[in-house]
Amino acid sequence: MAKLSLSVNGNKDDQENEMKPVSLSLTKKVTQPTEDNNNEITSTGLSQHVQSSNTSGNASLEADDIAKWLVNNIGNDVFDELKQNPNLQLPYTDKNINAVDWMGKIIKTYFSQDSINKINSAINNLSGNNNVDNNAVEVAVKQKLEKYNAKFQELKEQMENLEGEKAQIASELNTAIPLSKFVSEIFRDPGNETEPQKEIIRTLNETFETSKEQTLSKFVVRFAKGWIYLKTKTDLLGDDEKQNLESVYQALTKLLEYVSECYISERRILLDLIAKHCSTFFSQYDFISPEQTLNADPDIHNAGGLGNARIKEGVSFCVVRRDTKKTVKYADIVVSS
Repeated sequence: MAKLSLSVNGNKDDQENEMKPVSLSLTKKVTQPTEDNNNEITSTGLSQHVQSSNTSGNASLEADDIAKWLVNNIGNDVFDELKQNPNLQLPYTDKNINAVDWMGKIIKTYFSQDSINKINSAINNLSGNNNVDNNAVEVAVKQKLEKYNAKFQELKEQMENLEGEKAQIASELNTAIPLSKFVSEIFRDPGNETEPQKEIIRTLNETFETSKEQTLSKFVVRFAKGWIYLKTKTDLLGDDEKQNLESVYQALTKLLEYVSECYISERRILLDLIAKHCSTFFSQYDFISPEQTLNADPDIHNAGGLGNARIKEGVSFCVVRRDTKKTVKYADIVVSS
């Protein structure tokens, strides 16, 4: 409340009946409000909303909660900057007031109780929705984890199965004969090897080191069977060269049956070496592989009407006389369609 004080300036002299002029001064004393003061605030700079916002009830607490929510979710820096705005200065407020308390005062000053209630309800609803979303996220994460755990178990079982298969394969390999040793046992004949025979062994061993063809083992086994059958014939050759020719020719045809439909990159080279090997047992005849050329050749193949057809595989070897180069037996072949 404003109080008036009267001061009189004059000489206090009862003997003189003369009055000096009187001066009056009016001063206005304002009681500064405190945070918890519910009395009427006399201020010309504050909105009348202060009276309603400071009345007892939930609005003041809600305003403080709103202020905390805003600062916590947006950050102190924004409101510290806003606090410096001259258009938002609050009279009788400590300039060092923290952002939460300052924002609470702003809300209480500029918003009605009804508006504060609405803002508080909106924040509560938003928080509730966030809780629902968080629950949904937790459920989704749980489902994902269960899915990944199931997939992990499936992969783990597959790995265990593969480990079992790996152990089985390792066991089979341990009991298997290396191809190089297999070739040595089948094709080597120390002291009796022909030069083409040595070349066959060398070619096969080099192939084992470089080839990645899946049919290699299959071809080598079949080729070895044909070689064994051929060797039984060459080991029993007599003095009659024509009879020997028929015997070896038939064995070579059998060898081609063994390797039919079985192809590797070195097939043509190996068949050429087989022909040279067989030729060493004869003085009058030479053998020629049916796959020596890529295309049918009328001079060595039964290629009547085939023209320049491409050879798929040989069925029998060609035989020519060594002195005249005349073909004695033409090679039968299968051509590509």
